[in-house]
Amino acid sequence: MVRTKQPLPVCSHATVLDDPMLEKRITLKDVARAAGVATGTVSMVLNDSPLVAATTRERVQTVIRDLGYVYDRTAGNLRGKHSRIVGVSICNLINPYFADVTAGIQEALEDLGRVLVLGNCAESVPRQLKFLETLRQYRVEGVLLTPAIATPKSHVEKLLERNVPLVQVTRYVAGVASDYVGSDNQLGAMLATRHLIELGHKRIAYLGHNPLISTGRDHYDGFRTTMDKAGLGVLENWVVECPATREDGFHRTVELFRGRESPTAVLCFNDSIAFGAMLGLRSINLEPGSDCSVVGMDDVAEAALFQPGLTTVSIKRDSIGQSAGKLLMARLEEPNRPFERVIIRPELIVRSSTGPAHAFSNKVTHVR
Repeated sequence: MVRTKQPLPVCSHATVLDDPMLEKRITLKDVARAAGVATGTVSMVLNDSPLVAATTRERVQTVIRDLGYVYDRTAGNLRGKHSRIVGVSICNLINPYFADVTAGIQEALEDLGRVLVLGNCAESVPRQLKFLETLRQYRVEGVLLTPAIATPKSHVEKLLERNVPLVQVTRYVAGVASDYVGSDNQLGAMLATRHLIELGHKRIAYLGHNPLISTGRDHYDGFRTTMDKAGLGVLENWVVECPATREDGFHRTVELFRGRESPTAVLCFNDSIAFGAMLGLRSINLEPGSDCSVVGMDDVAEAALFQPGLTTVSIKRDSIGQSAGKLLMARLEEPNRPFERVIIRPELIVRSSTGPAHAFSNKVTHVR
């Protein structure tokens, strides 16, 4: 059987070559040919090399725009040493504290020409592990990690064993040798507790304790140390473990004031819990700041706007994020440099949610 080639059908409006699905894919060689340079020069322009003359760079960039060339970063990563991509694994982006830290990281790294791949593990260790493995497969330059609750040491060490530069941010997994940036959480709790004691409070509850994360352990240690030094001690039934949410702050506060004796002040693990605590107080006809003092931790934007304004500890979230980004870049430039811990000093911010204990201690004692 003889096969003959049939002519392509003719269309009065367009030819087959006009079909965008059949158009030739623009390559690096096409750009180089059109710009009159070597393919290596085009690669250097794409990777922002300072070795390319300004006039040549502009000519190549013009050709790239005119041809609509799209650089295949994945293939480039396989050929090259650096991807210019940084992975950021955040434990809980819904929490405004971590959102602000992430913004600081982004600001620092984008200024240095890096692209962020962001993952929110929502306090899920399996989800976090999957994301970290994905980052490794994409050959990211480095990873910034705020560990999820109860992150095992082995998960973090997998990155280090594969020579992935790592900076732990805000939280840390104990026993892991890596760079770290965070606040002095123990000092922050000490400042808050001392403030309440100086106002005359002796019956102080602690709301939101979480021994499964470093910040929880450090914060509680600061609270207990300050109470012990003042000779007050800590009532174990006033140390409440709960998730760091507004809803839990509300419900746990209401439960606290159902006891035989109630606290005159509540120190909270973070601002979210503190907002819930103030709403909980109002639900049982107590006014935060005048009937019971409430102190938070973080100084998120809402703290100044809430009524009453929340007394809290400023953690300087943007500084933590920016410092973390810069520390990772320093690690990339000097892989063998000693590990560094950057600790940002917290600051007590006094607003209207705290007041003298003598003004309302009797009223609080008899609330049911």
